[in-house]
Amino acid sequence: MHHHALPASGDLILLFFASFLGSAHCVGMCGPYVAMCAARLVPAAARPVPSVATRILFNLGRLAVYAAIGAFVGGFGQVALAAGAGARLGGLVAVVAGAVAIAFGLALAGILPDPAVVLHRAGIDVLIRGGAREALAAPRFLSPILLGALQGTFPCALVYGAAARASVAGSAGSGAVVMLVFGLGTVPAIFALSSISPAALRRVRGWRWAGLLIAAVGVLLILRGLAALGILAHSMFW
Repeated sequence: MHHHALPASGDLILLFFASFLGSAHCVGMCGPYVAMCAARLVPAAARPVPSVATRILFNLGRLAVYAAIGAFVGGFGQVALAAGAGARLGGLVAVVAGAVAIAFGLALAGILPDPAVVLHRAGIDVLIRGGAREALAAPRFLSPILLGALQGTFPCALVYGAAARASVAGSAGSGAVVMLVFGLGTVPAIFALSSISPAALRRVRGWRWAGLLIAAVGVLLILRGLAALGILAHSMFW
């Protein structure tokens, strides 16, 4: 049964800029973890910051997890879109995904409470510390990949908002691409976290604009969903 995948070109641009602007949010959420990783991955007698190769491996681990998240939610979304094609349930899926993206976007902008905080309070930091110990004990070139992959699992409104878009990408592969594009926008900030003072990075409050961009993606999803349900007419934007 054929189903219609929502167009992604404009959304990918919004997601990239949202992740680029919002990556300053990583300073508060992931800064201490990245600083710890940087300190532990550099021998005492070596240069003060990790090598470029080490930082690349760290980011590859993060991007791999983001792609896996995108493939996972994209695959489930594909099933839902295909199963509901005849009954136009795909439009309902898009509306729900849009509402989720708006909620996480507004949380990132500081307008709504951040739901990721609940997971932190539930004791996920204990699991993170345990995972970090295991990753640091891994072989030299595997350790930064595992540490980066662990960071990719951190609770984050920015990630969850992007995953909401990936869920209606139309397939597991398309969902992975959506999350890869999103992840690439965060790479500059993670590189900077291992070589620039976190205090300097905190002055950049781009995550508030990023939250609004994620919310804008959510609005587009809702409009496309309403169009798929026949409530609105299709346009070049949805």
